[in-house]
Amino acid sequence: MKIIGCIPSRYASTRLPGKPLCDIAGKPMVLHVLERAKQAKQLHDVVVLTDDERILNTIIEAGHHAVMTSTECHSGTDRIAEYMNQHSDADVFVNIQGDEVLLDPDHIDKLTVDFINQQKPTMGTLAHHIHDKTIMSDPHTVKVVTRLNGNALYFSRSCIPLCHNGDLPEQALGHIGVYIYTRATLQAITSTERTPLEQTESLEQLRALENDIDIHVTVIEDFHSLSVDTPADLKKAQSIFTS
Repeated sequence: MKIIGCIPSRYASTRLPGKPLCDIAGKPMVLHVLERAKQAKQLHDVVVLTDDERILNTIIEAGHHAVMTSTECHSGTDRIAEYMNQHSDADVFVNIQGDEVLLDPDHIDKLTVDFINQQKPTMGTLAHHIHDKTIMSDPHTVKVVTRLNGNALYFSRSCIPLCHNGDLPEQALGHIGVYIYTRATLQAITSTERTPLEQTESLEQLRALENDIDIHVTVIEDFHSLSVDTPADLKKAQSIFTS
């Protein structure tokens, strides 16, 4: 299988304008993510998909692969689907978040290997164990529950599962927003309308579940994340990379 890592990268950001090009230790943020993704051994290439020439030129001038996509794309998944239909003959696509500056390439490899070893792979994602009750209750941290075969049952901003008396469990699974899909799955997801549960939770992956698309969940250990969404997050990232 030809497997391509895709980093959707949009210049506009309400909380952090120009986020992909924000400087972290003398390098634009999107380049930090790109360079980490390119260390993954299972990816044949990594491409940045953007709607802004400033980002495009930054990536190309650094010697990497970038492609312009439409400003009409509503999500990173739509951006990857457009790239797939117009520019790529790859079999499998990995959706990598452009603000995950602590991305671990080993996690990408584990996700990819688990995916291609399935009998009939359709879609996959990552998760990690949570023990902190505050994080379990945080609606910004998406939780997931799985079947015995490792496929997702449901994703929610609420803590799932809850104990029968309403208490939080000792452990939950936190979702990590990295996805892997076949061409057919990516085409199916992006050619359907937003679904009721997707709109209620504002979670795009629920569209797949509501359309009977299996999402295999790869659970990883030793997870350390920093998603840069605000100026405070940016300062934290700059501190980490300069310490």
